Amino acid sequence: MAIKYFDIPVHTYHRAVVPAGHSDIPLVLIHAFPVDHHVWDATAAQIIEQTHGRVTVLAVDMPGAGTNPVPDRASVGEIADDGAYTQAMDRMASSIVHAVHSAGFNRAIFAGISMGGYATLSIARQFSDAVAGIALCDTKADADTPAQRANRLAIAERLEREATLEPVFHFAQPQDDDSAFKKSDEFIHTFMAWIASQSPAGVAWRQRMAAGRRDDNDTLGTITVPTAVISGSLDPSSAPDVMRPIADAMKQSQMRFTEIKDAGHFSCYEKPAQVAAALAQLVDDVRSVSTPSADCSALPLTVNAESLRVGELLSDIPMTQGAVNWHIDRREQITPDNWHDVLSAENTFVVLVKNSRIAVAKAGIQSAIHTGHMRRLVELAGSYVAQTLAQHPDALYYLGELYDAAHDEMRTYIALDFDVLTDDTAHSVVTTFVSRALMQYDWPIFRSVSGLLSVHQAQLGAMAQGLSLWHSKTRYCGYCAYATHSINGGWTVQCEGSDAHIHFPRIEPSMIVRITDSEDRIVLQHNKAWENGVYSVCSGFVEVGENTEHAVHREVQEELGITVDTVHYLGSQPWPFPGSLMLAYGAYALDTQLNIDTSEVADAQWFSRDEFMQALAAGRIELPGKASIALRMIEQWYEHNYAKIKI
Repeated sequence: MAIKYFDIPVHTYHRAVVPAGHSDIPLVLIHAFPVDHHVWDATAAQIIEQTHGRVTVLAVDMPGAGTNPVPDRASVGEIADDGAYTQAMDRMASSIVHAVHSAGFNRAIFAGISMGGYATLSIARQFSDAVAGIALCDTKADADTPAQRANRLAIAERLEREATLEPVFHFAQPQDDDSAFKKSDEFIHTFMAWIASQSPAGVAWRQRMAAGRRDDNDTLGTITVPTAVISGSLDPSSAPDVMRPIADAMKQSQMRFTEIKDAGHFSCYEKPAQVAAALAQLVDDVRSVSTPSADCSALPLTVNAESLRVGELLSDIPMTQGAVNWHIDRREQITPDNWHDVLSAENTFVVLVKNSRIAVAKAGIQSAIHTGHMRRLVELAGSYVAQTLAQHPDALYYLGELYDAAHDEMRTYIALDFDVLTDDTAHSVVTTFVSRALMQYDWPIFRSVSGLLSVHQAQLGAMAQGLSLWHSKTRYCGYCAYATHSINGGWTVQCEGSDAHIHFPRIEPSMIVRITDSEDRIVLQHNKAWENGVYSVCSGFVEVGENTEHAVHREVQEELGITVDTVHYLGSQPWPFPGSLMLAYGAYALDTQLNIDTSEVADAQWFSRDEFMQALAAGRIELPGKASIALRMIEQWYEHNYAKIKI
């Protein structure tokens, strides 16, 4: 049976422009425990600056890191009697290589810090053809000793049992012999924020994976590609005297050892410029071996900044990171007569939606303690409400299945539409149920709260919201005006007058585009229909007969009066307000003289990064909501400053 790959998001810090006839060999950064790829942010920026943008720099997130979901238990492979995942490290390594291949790269330089180093060695052992070079930073090749393994598993068990991140807070707490930077407020606050953004279940999963990994000392002598070994002088677990033997064992490799002074276990964050210099040298070593005739200085002299972003897809797009399994086959088996069985099934839960609002637990700190997020959806046990709700099949929508890592179980989710349910006032039981629910829970507008939910609950909420609003518009047949009823678990409505008249949810495609110019400024606009002060990127519906790229050119010309080029895809987002799919693009302005459509647009301006921050700090502009893809588009532009790159 084929091994199922884990979900591995690939984050693009920078995409290099490669001369014709040359292959692009990216540098892939693999993060440390217990954080995610952001630990590499400062080093990645330094690499881009030190190499003048001539190397593609990517990063990956391990399973359970950041917003990446925790794999289901069945996919981790063999599990030891003590709970360690003995095959997960190798499976993650193969998943990373698969993700990099899927991004368009046959070979890469893999650089791993700490736990990322374990993954890098696994990649080197399993996929030598995919490895152009490796860097091992603040790591080791040994497997855990029995005591270390037992300690990891004890921490994992506590993380899972108590749903707390407290066991790993010590990574952000400096000791007397740590580096000067690790003792600074900047390190403590930033690292604590990175830890707080993780889920206890995800941290525990990585501990179980690391506990079960194999010893890779025998791999060291087989490595033949250029290698960098980097060690912080103050690292308590991977100090230079631990890592020099690793370097010495790589007798077939062109190896460079770098000791980073006044740095501990997270040297890529403590001393990013020095680590970047070592990695930049590794890139040069790889190029001298892989492409001896390549002259990487022969890049085009004029390259617009937006062309450097081509291939940089957005990451962490709200309402897209969940892992709900739609199970279309199951919902199509649901009939009005078997909803009671569906609701009564084990591990079935119901979420509540009403018009544009959704039920969440009353505001407080309890949800934040357990989930790491500010709000959480109400989830009623299906068996508890089966008797009441089964008599109202038109108010029920089957959402799908979702793995709950905290309880190690698959859960089925159903949405209950209060707008449909409250149409039936003849049943006192229903009236009582509705009245209590309206009082017991908060009912915020889903759009305002979606950014405060976990990625999985945000996805469930988007599905429930979209179905509810669609049903509100399809209560009568569009062909003959007869009433309709719900079938297929709420994903289809059928006409009472003709079985041939069926309707499905309709999605309205909309393009949204971020426009930059030759100075890498961004144009932001304020539309008359928006809230006061909100500035965002250009957007509009796709018209009949056109594709989204044509819609980009048309809408930009109509609203802003400029022409764009280098239109490239960034990502997409469901936008159930009421039923759009946002298709995001980047584009480069061929001219910068704005001529706005005053009937729709109140104002539009070009912003450099400094001007943008000054306007934001002064309150002259406000950004789009946290749930929007528009905010991620603006954030990506702000984070990746290609105006500094000299080609």
